[in-house]
Amino acid sequence: MLFKKAPAKWEEFKKKSPREKWLELYGNLWVTPIIYGFLSILLLVLAVTLDLTTDSGKFIPPALTIEYQLTRTILSTLTGGILSLTTFTFYGVLAALTTFSVQFSPRILQNFMRNKMTQRTLGIFIGSFTYVLLCLFFLDKQSTFFFIPVLAILFTMLTMATFIIFVNHIVNWLQVTNMTEDMKEESAIVAKNLLVKEMDAYRVKNSASIEHQVPENREQACSIYVEESGYIQTIDFINLIKEAEKDDLIIELHYKVGNYAFVSTPLLSYWPNGANSIDESKYYSMIRIGKNQNEVQDIEFSLSKLVEVAIRAIGSNDPKTATRTIYQIGDLLIKISQLSFFTPYLADEEGNLRIILDNLEFKDYLYIGLSSIRHYARKNVILTVEILKVLHAIAKVRKKHDCTPVWDFAVYTTRSLEINYIHSLDREKLYNTLLDMAKTTGHEMEYNKLVRKMMRTITDEDDRKEIERKIPLGCY
Repeated sequence: MLFKKAPAKWEEFKKKSPREKWLELYGNLWVTPIIYGFLSILLLVLAVTLDLTTDSGKFIPPALTIEYQLTRTILSTLTGGILSLTTFTFYGVLAALTTFSVQFSPRILQNFMRNKMTQRTLGIFIGSFTYVLLCLFFLDKQSTFFFIPVLAILFTMLTMATFIIFVNHIVNWLQVTNMTEDMKEESAIVAKNLLVKEMDAYRVKNSASIEHQVPENREQACSIYVEESGYIQTIDFINLIKEAEKDDLIIELHYKVGNYAFVSTPLLSYWPNGANSIDESKYYSMIRIGKNQNEVQDIEFSLSKLVEVAIRAIGSNDPKTATRTIYQIGDLLIKISQLSFFTPYLADEEGNLRIILDNLEFKDYLYIGLSSIRHYARKNVILTVEILKVLHAIAKVRKKHDCTPVWDFAVYTTRSLEINYIHSLDREKLYNTLLDMAKTTGHEMEYNKLVRKMMRTITDEDDRKEIERKIPLGCY
């Protein structure tokens, strides 16, 4: 049974994109150590050949050669030392990471495992241990040695240097600033790959030009159903469009990447245009469903990591970390805003509608990125002002586009404040930030109405007069 499953898994693995393959391979800690272990075996073969087969002792000065007993002592000592160093290093690091992940996000461990420095460090440790251990099996009492012990010593020195570099790397990586920056860059790569490389060439820029092709009769659609529940991990949009063009179909996706698809529910619907028979299995195979979410195409999942760090920071009374993470989310939302048009239609090269998406608009990304943080910061006026500053920055970037969703989210955030008393200084910061945003988005009248409503909640007459003096109303 195992032999039957292996070829099927290999065939499935070959069909994956390069990024999927990389995430699957390097999401485990055994791939790089195997590679380095194999390289250490090659070096072992070379050293053994030079020391035992070619009798290299004849060509090397006696002062540089090492006798059997000393060689064995060196290798035995180094074997135990490298193993102890490897165990100590990764036990300590994983203990620290476990604590850190509880404080911020359990998904930090995934980022740590995929980090190239982590992979290479473990590979060097395991490769060095493999070399010095296997060398013990090739020692000959009648021979003198040079290459075997010298390479073992060099491996140990490399291991020590790697240990120092790795500890420095961990100290830097565990700083929240660097960690969130790493998460943001990873999310930006996901957004760029999905929204630009895969979909942008096929997006319909003007939705009105293609709406006449959208099928109106839903009863004529044929459906393909989910065979096994799970998360939508990836959708092969390019091949989906090409196959739909061959079969002359229009396809509507009922789930987007990251959604949980329930068994026996419609995965997609299609409208055949005179085709006699459609191979539904090929379309089903282009949508990969798995037990867990991954970051190949799932922008929401990538955003959620940063959101979780911000929420944990708020709960831990760490406003600096929360603020920094909110800025990273804002930066990522700006990049998403600049990457693509948010239209639900994908067409082939001839302009014929092929795919109707369960599409996210920019306001949805705003909600995903900031709504949970807004909820947990609703009793903190300072963090609320920081959220408004981020929204103002986004509005500046989107000035040529529709800024209404950004203003609406700012109103939604402001009216969610649950504080009975706000000091006049805090109100001044809040209202001034809102005013700047209203000017940028062109919603000055709405700002005036919003602030008047909020002013009515001020019970202290002196506070109300002070606010009216600092922020005059009725000027719009």
